[in-house]
Amino acid sequence: MTALVTSPAGSSADANPSTTVRDWSGWLFWCGVLPLALVLRGWHIGQQNLWLDELYSLDVARRSLTGIARCAAADVHPPLFYILLKIWMNLFGDSAAAVRSLSVVASLSALVSVFRLIAPRYSGSVALATTLLMAVSAHQIFFAQEARMYPLVMALVLVALRGYAMWRESGVERGLAVYLWAALAAMYCHYFAVLAVLAVNAHFVLTAFGPTRAATRRQTRRWFIAQGVMALLYAPWVEVIVAQMQRGQTWRKPLTLADAGWQVVGYFQETTLGYAVYLDHIRDWFARLIVEHVNLPGSFFWQPLTFNIVFILFLTALMGIGLWHNLKLARADIRAALPVLFLALPLLLASGLSLRKGSMEMARYLIFTTPAFWFFTAVGLYQIRAAGWRLALIGLCVGTLFWQGTRIHYGTTARDSDLRPALEFIRRESRPGERVVIDPDAMDVCLAYYAPRYGLEGMTYPAQMTPTGEPVGHNQLERLMREEGVRRAWVILDYRSEKFDAPAVPGFHVVRQVDFPGAYPKVRVIEVLR
Repeated sequence: MTALVTSPAGSSADANPSTTVRDWSGWLFWCGVLPLALVLRGWHIGQQNLWLDELYSLDVARRSLTGIARCAAADVHPPLFYILLKIWMNLFGDSAAAVRSLSVVASLSALVSVFRLIAPRYSGSVALATTLLMAVSAHQIFFAQEARMYPLVMALVLVALRGYAMWRESGVERGLAVYLWAALAAMYCHYFAVLAVLAVNAHFVLTAFGPTRAATRRQTRRWFIAQGVMALLYAPWVEVIVAQMQRGQTWRKPLTLADAGWQVVGYFQETTLGYAVYLDHIRDWFARLIVEHVNLPGSFFWQPLTFNIVFILFLTALMGIGLWHNLKLARADIRAALPVLFLALPLLLASGLSLRKGSMEMARYLIFTTPAFWFFTAVGLYQIRAAGWRLALIGLCVGTLFWQGTRIHYGTTARDSDLRPALEFIRRESRPGERVVIDPDAMDVCLAYYAPRYGLEGMTYPAQMTPTGEPVGHNQLERLMREEGVRRAWVILDYRSEKFDAPAVPGFHVVRQVDFPGAYPKVRVIEVLR
């Protein structure tokens, strides 16, 4: 059976995707790109604090298997990642570097899958350019250094794609089994992996029942049996999903159609430069350009934000060129539509869902689609015939991605609100017998993790549990007010606290207030006396 994707003009692809790529690009990937990716993902991996979502992951992973299932059912993510993290922590510990290294392994595995998917079907040079862009992407590095499920979902989805391609192209039954189990595991890590499964199913239907009829009756029958088995194995969790959807997520902001459009812009912004640029800044930049275009000072066009926006637009344009090239290939062979569906269908479906359910970080939840973005970008670069110009642009893209995204990521010392400076301050100033509490309650997991590392565990309240071992919400400020014998206490207010802008504890008076960091505080410590 012919390859799923035809070689782009000017490249030399292996016509048989089952043949191992043995050209220079393979050596450069294994000896150059992959080690580079490992270094970039391991560099300062424990420097930034573990933030709320990461510490929630650790808190869930410390529980029994039944406890993990209960917590996952009460939360918004399935349980498989927490189970794997539990095993990982038992092997390597719970330090920031240790728990984040699971994501590093998943991110590197995803790079390997991307190279092995692209090299036999396009060319080693396109695969090399794709993986090099992914290796230095601040977005990829950020999530590879986060103890959450997103890189693992991406790795599992890409393994599923490899299995699907193996089965469709070579008829190897093992490929269908790989697809089934990897896709099922991905859905048990994150619900949006279902969108990747839908994209693959759309591709199969187009190829099996379209004009090419590129599937035998036996293949079609086995495909639908595999989907039925997957649905059967996922059925035990469907009731939980329905309950979670009915419960909703109150923190999500409702979106208009225009907001949903900007959310897609945010997908491209985060995929390219990560959190070195923020969507609100881009919106303000365009608003000012439209309203004040006549009277804008020259400095407006020379600021770093302008350069970053132009670079994001440039990469998105390259991606569009590559996507269009692939669509033209799909006219001759509909099987070439797979990467297009893999990028476009989840984006469209997630955008429609966000109009109903509220805002979401598309580049986070749809991280498994971002390899397709970088693939199309590489294809766009390889439409440039002149090798010298092409290499120069690849070097420009790689250098700018690192300098404007990855470098800034490394220079950021904290994620979200960082309790470490506040706890170090309390450690120096506190005395035995005093209390340390935190507000809001969601930050309990952060205090429980970091307080023992600063010798303050005896000053904090132990977590309260139900008889089944589940955590219950409790207001530490209320417990402090009810506890007799505490004369002085230290109250840590996260920026999410309702008391952050007007610190007060009934029954106590505020003696001192210290902000961390001083300029734009996200954590506020108040010393109170009864």
